[in-house]
Amino acid sequence: MPEPIRASLFTPARRWLRIPVLAAALAVVAVLAGAVATALNDRDGDAVAAGNEAVVALEGVLSAMKDVETGQRGYLLVGREEYLDPFRAGVAAVEERMAVLEALRGPAGLPPETRLRELIARREELAERSIALRRTGDAEAARGVVESEEGRVAMDAVRAEVGRLQDQARQRVEALNQLSTTRGLWLWGLALGAALLACALLGRYAMVRRQLERRANALLDAVMTNAPVGLGFVGRDMVITSANRALIEIGERSMGLEGVGPGAAPVLPDAVRSQIAPRLRAVLDGGKAQSDVDVETFPPDRPEERHQLLVTLFPVAPGEDGRVEGAGIILMDVTRRRRAEERLRRSEARFRTLANSLPQLAWQADAKGEIEWYNRRWYEFTGTDFETVKGSGWLALQHPDHAERVEAGFRAAIAAGEPWQDSFPLRGADGQYRWFLSRAVPIRDEPDAFHPKGAITGWFGTNTDVTELREAEEEATLAREAAEDANRAKSQFIANMSHELRTPLSAVIGYSEMLEEEAGDLEGGEALTKDLQKIGANARHLLSLINDVLDLSKIEAGRMETHPEEFAVDALVSETVSTVQALMARKANTLEVQLPEGVGTMHSDQVKLRQCLINLLSNASKFTEGGRVTLSVETGRDRMGRREIAFHVTDTGIGMSQEQISRLFTRFTQADSSTTRRFGGTGLGLAITKAFCTLLGGDIAVESVEGRGTRFTIRMPMDMRETGPEPEAERTEAAPADPAEHLGAGLVLVVDDDPASRELLSRFVLRDGFAVRTAHDGEEGLRLAKQLRPTAILLDVMMPRMDGWSVLTALKADPELAEIPVVMVSIVQERALAVSLGAADYLIKPVQWHRLRRVLDRYRAPGVALLVDAEAEARLELRRLLESEGWAVEEADGAEQALARLGATGAAVPPVGLVLVAVPGPEGDGLTLVHEIRQRDAWKDIQVIALAGGEVPPAALEALRGQVRRVLPAGGEPPEALLRELRRISASRSAATPGNPPPSSPFQPETENAAP
Repeated sequence: MPEPIRASLFTPARRWLRIPVLAAALAVVAVLAGAVATALNDRDGDAVAAGNEAVVALEGVLSAMKDVETGQRGYLLVGREEYLDPFRAGVAAVEERMAVLEALRGPAGLPPETRLRELIARREELAERSIALRRTGDAEAARGVVESEEGRVAMDAVRAEVGRLQDQARQRVEALNQLSTTRGLWLWGLALGAALLACALLGRYAMVRRQLERRANALLDAVMTNAPVGLGFVGRDMVITSANRALIEIGERSMGLEGVGPGAAPVLPDAVRSQIAPRLRAVLDGGKAQSDVDVETFPPDRPEERHQLLVTLFPVAPGEDGRVEGAGIILMDVTRRRRAEERLRRSEARFRTLANSLPQLAWQADAKGEIEWYNRRWYEFTGTDFETVKGSGWLALQHPDHAERVEAGFRAAIAAGEPWQDSFPLRGADGQYRWFLSRAVPIRDEPDAFHPKGAITGWFGTNTDVTELREAEEEATLAREAAEDANRAKSQFIANMSHELRTPLSAVIGYSEMLEEEAGDLEGGEALTKDLQKIGANARHLLSLINDVLDLSKIEAGRMETHPEEFAVDALVSETVSTVQALMARKANTLEVQLPEGVGTMHSDQVKLRQCLINLLSNASKFTEGGRVTLSVETGRDRMGRREIAFHVTDTGIGMSQEQISRLFTRFTQADSSTTRRFGGTGLGLAITKAFCTLLGGDIAVESVEGRGTRFTIRMPMDMRETGPEPEAERTEAAPADPAEHLGAGLVLVVDDDPASRELLSRFVLRDGFAVRTAHDGEEGLRLAKQLRPTAILLDVMMPRMDGWSVLTALKADPELAEIPVVMVSIVQERALAVSLGAADYLIKPVQWHRLRRVLDRYRAPGVALLVDAEAEARLELRRLLESEGWAVEEADGAEQALARLGATGAAVPPVGLVLVAVPGPEGDGLTLVHEIRQRDAWKDIQVIALAGGEVPPAALEALRGQVRRVLPAGGEPPEALLRELRRISASRSAATPGNPPPSSPFQPETENAAP
């Protein structure tokens, strides 16, 4: 078995390789345990023997002391010297035994002490003293020493000490015997257990090793048998033996071989032998492997099929005579791979064709940013060739003032791996510089563990000529600066005039009041008082008008601030009612207040809310005479669950028509001129009220019947700090449009804060064949644009919070949304500014519908195209081409499936406008489909393009004439004819309005290189 294969197969069981080491370690443990047990037992045996000898020595000491005592008593009784011999022998024996005992103290484990020797010396000293007294003849004194019992006490102490030492020695011996026995059992048990376990592990290792060997051999046999490449042996006679399953299948499929394997000896066909024979001889004679040998085969039963094989030959082990009798063969069928490579080359050619047809300057760079390719438009504009501008040669065309900046930005984008965008001038072939917007995006591989986003393999970029746009932007900038200067001058003028007007008016009002008081004291001053009251009233009216104009200016400039606070609703209503009571009494009106209990408090701008209520109540009183004005309050929650409060002001006055209501909140406008003459006013009150309501997060609505009265309703959040989703009526669901809508003319997003404008635009866009989604403000529009990716966006300019200019800037700054065309729709004329910010077009309200139709037709999707081809790879190439031209694409692998799709109906099934069918197809399947389409009246408007692949009989081509639009070659390189035809169809579909029929002839009896 080859060692690398063996290693890979044994990888999961490598833990078993540690078993022999573990068994050896256990054996060592067993030997060490036995050796330690033996050594410790020997050491303890010596200690036990020493203890026993110590006991005997102590017994000898005691016996010698008895001899000493006996010799002493005999001498004291007789008085003769020969009786002292036992005494002297006893003393000598004591010393001898004590010497032995001292030598055994350490081994026997006895403590080193001198008490026994001291007791013996005391007893011997008493005996010698009594003997000395007896020698001097003082027998009584000697007897007195004996009778004093000191000798007996000393001898008892010696006996006690000897007994104690003997007990210690015996206990030590007994403990050593027990320890030796226990330790011996444990150590010998450990040695025995380790030895048995080592034997068991070695046995298990041998068994597992055998199992692993069997498994490895089985796995290797399975790999050889089921390998995806052909493996076998070929001899000098070109006979194949020992072939695996893959080689058998490849041989049968590509060469018509049969019976390859053990016991069979098929010979390679002559065509194959001639191709590999030279390489086989090199292997057999030279002993060197030959790899990547290309072989072409044609099966005998299918000579029209060509198979491409890749062969590797390597020498096998020589025989006993040293001669190589054959070679191993590795066979791979690379027919599909070569076909895929060929399709890839065709796909790249199509890409080049598409890129060359772009109006922009296009280019492609490697991962480091070095340019590898430019499209035709680049060379036409710059007048250069590839050798001049390849790599970083494009920098030579940069304007000197911008070259360094542009290169630094491009290199920084490459280092970060992020898309790049910049604007700069490029020198053309005429030597003049034009401004271009350059964009580049990275081309990435599939993500993997090392590159979660995918490794960058190159860059694709375009340069769009923005010279005219830049000039328009500069003009717009100048115009905007002029407008800003004018606006600042207006603001300054209003600020100055407000001071200049308010100051004298305040003086007029003050002096008129003062003169009114003085006139009241004069006789006959009633007439003068009335005149002065008129002066004061008109001055106050003029001051109110000035304040309204100033408030309106602040609102228009977005500088009106709110000052929210906590206040009671009933107190606000009470103050408002007391303020307008005089106005009501002046017109003989009755003011009725309907305020439920427990309304609670609000957190809002009390001043502005009170001003709104006063404006509505004064307005109701002005247009009502001798009637009733009702102020009612109710609380609740809006459709999204937020707390809100509603103020209703109802009058029984003159009422309004629908036309008058439509312009009710327009600044400086009243119902009509007669209303102004009869009732007075400036037309600012309701406009400011609506602005205040919007500023406070609420809204105002009106209902009126001419001649019967009017009802105004203000709805406000109870707490300005509460946030939540928009009301349902003003909210657009973020769900994507239906598939049928996307597959039609396209999806249009309408962004406008005015419900009437949104509804009107939506109706027209729907009628024109587009799907529609709406948004009520700029923030909602941006969110829906990200989710829906519409075909086009209709965008209002004047919107609260986030105006159209801000939305347009945000759209163009987002790389994912920048390419969506945006059409500005507004009442203000700012075309130059819109173009400079990137708008595709600009329409003035009221919108001219025929103009909007022409604008939308530029972005209308061509429709649905059905691809009919039995080969999936061919369908994939055509799908990419069609989708690049804006078509929605569906696929079918045969006539049956295509007819089922064409016959499908329903709201969610868009109609098919174009069929591309491969002819003749398997068994004439494509021709059958074309004839079936043209036989049904319901499908007469479907455009059909036939793609001829392989041999098409002349009769079949003749039959296609008059039934298809064009007959084109399936593998045309490049596909310019197909591209031209697709664009003609798209142009004709875009030119047809919803009310007009499609072109009268859906096909042309033309062919272009139909047969190869």
